[in-house]
This record gives sequence, structure tokens and C-alpha cells, in this order.
Amino acid sequence: MDLRKLARNLESEKCNIHNEHSKAVPQKDSINLSCCCETFKAKLVKQMETGISKQIEADLKKAFKF
Repeated sequence: MDLRKLARNLESEKCNIHNEHSKAVPQKDSINLSCCCETFKAKLVKQMETGISKQIEADLKKAFKF
């Protein structure tokens, strides 16, 4: 799973309220997010969960060649 790619995608998003970008730092098995507000962070966490799920699904399909 490529967390760096997902982190770059999250950093490209901009807060609708404050017009600022987040800081996303890949960790061992997750991503640490620093955001300007909780609303923006909640949006990015949802995107991160979706992105991780899609990557896991793709990895499993590749491993089992579905």
C-alpha cells in the first residue's frame, strides 16, 4: 500500500472555509493529518479511509488475481 501517494492526494485538497492545505505525514500504517479546522480534518479522514480501502482492495485483487 502506497501511503505516500495517498498523503500527497490529501495535501492537494484545500479547505473551503480557510482556503488552506493540510499537512499529511505518512506513518508506519496510517497518515498523520494536520489541518486548519476540525471540519476539514473530518472530510480528509473520510477520504483517507476510502483511499486506504480502495488500495487494500486493489492489493488483494492483485494478490489473488481476480
